[in-house]
Amino acid sequence: MKSFRPISLVLLVTILGSARCFDLFDDEDALRLTHQFDEDFGNWRKNFQKLKESPSSSSHNIGGLLEVGGGGVGGSSFGFSWPFSNDRDEPNSRQPAEFPFGALDGSEDEQPGLRVVGLDRDRESLESDSASLPGESYGGGASQSGNPERPLIRPNKSPFPGLDAGSLFQSHFNNFFNGPETSFFGGGGLPGFGFFDVNANRPWWKGENVCVEREEQQEEVDGDSENTEIAVDGGNFQSFGFINLNFESCAEHKNKHVCKSVKNNNGQKSTVKVTRQCCHGYARPRNGPPNAQCEKVDLYSMAETAERLGAKEFVATLKKSGLESLLEKDLTLFVTPDGAYTKFAEQMWENNLVAFDPSGRAKRQADASGMTARDLILAHAVNGSYHIEDVSNEQLLKTELADTNIRINIFPRAPSDRSGDHPYRYTANCAPLVKLNRVSEKGIVHVADRVLMPVRNNIMTIIRNRDDLTVLRTILEKTGLDKTLEQVGDDKHFTVFAPNDDAFLKLDKDIRRKLKAGNGCATNILKNHILDITFCSLAAINGVKTSTYNLLSEKLEFEFVSIAKSETEDMTSDKKMQRLRINGIAGIEETDLMGTNGVVHIIDTVLPTDSGMPISNALANRNLTIFKQLIDDAGLEDEFDAMTNRTFFIPSDKAFEQSEAGQYWIQQLKEHPESLKDNARLKEFLEYHVAEPLIKTCDLQENMIKTATGSDLRVNLYTTNPVFSNVLNRATVNCARLMHFDDETCGSVVHEVDKVLESPKSNLFDALKTNPEYSMFLALVEKANLTDLLNASNESLTIFVPKNDVFLEVKEWYDQTMDNTEELEYVIRSHIVPDVICCAGIVQSNWPFIRTIETINQQRLKLNRDRRPQVQNAGVTKCDIVAKNGIIHEINDVISVQKKRRADSEGFPSFARPLTFFFK
Repeated sequence: MKSFRPISLVLLVTILGSARCFDLFDDEDALRLTHQFDEDFGNWRKNFQKLKESPSSSSHNIGGLLEVGGGGVGGSSFGFSWPFSNDRDEPNSRQPAEFPFGALDGSEDEQPGLRVVGLDRDRESLESDSASLPGESYGGGASQSGNPERPLIRPNKSPFPGLDAGSLFQSHFNNFFNGPETSFFGGGGLPGFGFFDVNANRPWWKGENVCVEREEQQEEVDGDSENTEIAVDGGNFQSFGFINLNFESCAEHKNKHVCKSVKNNNGQKSTVKVTRQCCHGYARPRNGPPNAQCEKVDLYSMAETAERLGAKEFVATLKKSGLESLLEKDLTLFVTPDGAYTKFAEQMWENNLVAFDPSGRAKRQADASGMTARDLILAHAVNGSYHIEDVSNEQLLKTELADTNIRINIFPRAPSDRSGDHPYRYTANCAPLVKLNRVSEKGIVHVADRVLMPVRNNIMTIIRNRDDLTVLRTILEKTGLDKTLEQVGDDKHFTVFAPNDDAFLKLDKDIRRKLKAGNGCATNILKNHILDITFCSLAAINGVKTSTYNLLSEKLEFEFVSIAKSETEDMTSDKKMQRLRINGIAGIEETDLMGTNGVVHIIDTVLPTDSGMPISNALANRNLTIFKQLIDDAGLEDEFDAMTNRTFFIPSDKAFEQSEAGQYWIQQLKEHPESLKDNARLKEFLEYHVAEPLIKTCDLQENMIKTATGSDLRVNLYTTNPVFSNVLNRATVNCARLMHFDDETCGSVVHEVDKVLESPKSNLFDALKTNPEYSMFLALVEKANLTDLLNASNESLTIFVPKNDVFLEVKEWYDQTMDNTEELEYVIRSHIVPDVICCAGIVQSNWPFIRTIETINQQRLKLNRDRRPQVQNAGVTKCDIVAKNGIIHEINDVISVQKKRRADSEGFPSFARPLTFFFK
């Protein structure tokens, strides 16, 4: 095998290491490329040696592609570079005519040195962000004053063969040394060695034909404050005392590089903004490499530029209106293509809305609108040059027509959309901009797909002027939201999805009546239709769901659907149209009615929202029919619907069927519904399920909360996780478990519970006395002198009570215990826990994660669940007898524990107060 130099092997390993696909080379290719590199380097070194030995002259060449003069590159003896070439025949490729190498040493000044002479290819302007129109020419031309071009030095033919770097070397060798992922030398090449393609890595904004603007602002910082916060691009920074703070942030756009530096020196804040961009008449190639330099482009007058963009009718109207002098100013002009402009002009002529004749007929006076063709043109002109990337979202550009603006909005493209040169889509007054940044001799031209009508009315005025929005206007005025939609300013922008009058007719008549009166959650229902951004129809993308959030922070989803063009055509017809729908419910009938403070879209259906529905509707939607029927029969529907800032704990229908109190009210509904009207007992029962204020599950705490009756509800939190005992994910009120929670209604929230809630009438001691089955346990309590404990109102206890038949089975032991005071007290205290443990809080637990609770005599009781809750050796036969100061569980055995207190096993979870919780 022919030997080869180590450098060839190193380069091959480098290329393989930087390859971005797994099957780039096979074994034979690797060996062949190694020998090929070896031969290329051998020839190149021989040529290089001959150059070093030849007499010094002002110019040398290598391979006909490199020129050396004036001491090499930056005075370096290594001033050589392989040519920047690309052998791939890509239709969008661009070859720069020349690349200056004077910036290798970091200087921005032009220096004599090495130049790469490329091929004269397409020199199309990069100022445009869209494809060129037929007939446009952006060929090179003479340099303008102030930006002289260096004359090209055409090299003589070299007697030596050139080194062919080729696309393979260009792609993979540079990927390793200069790629963003594997930049071995920090993306700047190897210092002093030109063959690492330094020119391709030099930032374009350090090249030729780049103009620099510098803005500086001085500001006094309050010296009284010990610490000073300074806002900069990228965040806020804190300076302490008199410590100096220097910060710089840079942002690069396609044709602009902006750096902002902030210096704080002992209370003197200095902000410097440096902007570098291609000088007027120069642009970067649209499909060139990332560091493509600013190149000379041909410029035309603004009128000719607009005409070349297909806006001849627009320009003709401008000239007929006597506005040719306008084109001599530094101007940004939004023009309309001939097809859209002619169609608009004919419609306006037929409707007598604009005083101009697109066919050349004599002008005539407009009607009450008072708008002339001159006004229309002025509404498309903005003083000053605005590249589209320099305009921010929601920015208002003041037009040449008095008191009118053009609102610019920016929207993302679809993830799969690769058709545009720009990552975003732009609108002017919600009209899509189809061609951008066409630079002329005096300004910039953008092309909108339709005429931009002058905008003079705010959103509320637009609604008032529409005959089909009378109901919406009434509700807005009743709720006071009309004042919000009248606000105008740079930071005031809204979108209203306005239901027409037919949409409100689809609602239940009672809801419609409440809305017209401004009641019944009218404010929430309207806020469900309002955004605090300008949402143009262009924001929605066909084939993709687009979403945003309204003033209630609820999501709205937009999607295009196919519908028949007429009622006589069904969905199987080929004649279908795309229509935008919101949440799959409301169709947008009319889009982009532009106001001074946003946009209006007309929709055919009122958008429902849970937070906009009264409690009666929420109960119906959740199928909580029995509780709702009790409200209706009691005549309390309006009263409950008017409640705000409330928390509703609503029993399910099953809960009514399984409880004694629930069965009673079901019977009353069936047999005596007329007796429920204005029934005080029923009202108290219903209001006991309503608490104040509004509490969502994330805000629940273990405490007592007041109900509408003035009585308390006991809230308890538990964990069902055997390992993470501090994570609470289960809640109860009066031991009724929350099954479904956080359903929002108008200003309130609904939690569904699995039990009917009844206000406790007695304390624990009285509850024991009223049940004859607990008399033997009560006798032990009295003998142990614990009556005061069970009567105490400030206690929260859980008592495990064996029934009398349990004690009768061990009557001999019972009698002995009654005579042994010490044993008696120990037994009774082992049945009392100083915390409320509902049955819902007792879940299955296995070793080693055994759950325990501590009694009032410091004994540990094991808790478990196997078909029924279990405590130590006893099973719970009846759960959750709620008293004012705790609860009672009925058990089937006497709890047996050892008197000796054992140390708790480390890591065993207990019912200590946890730290965090969530609900599932």
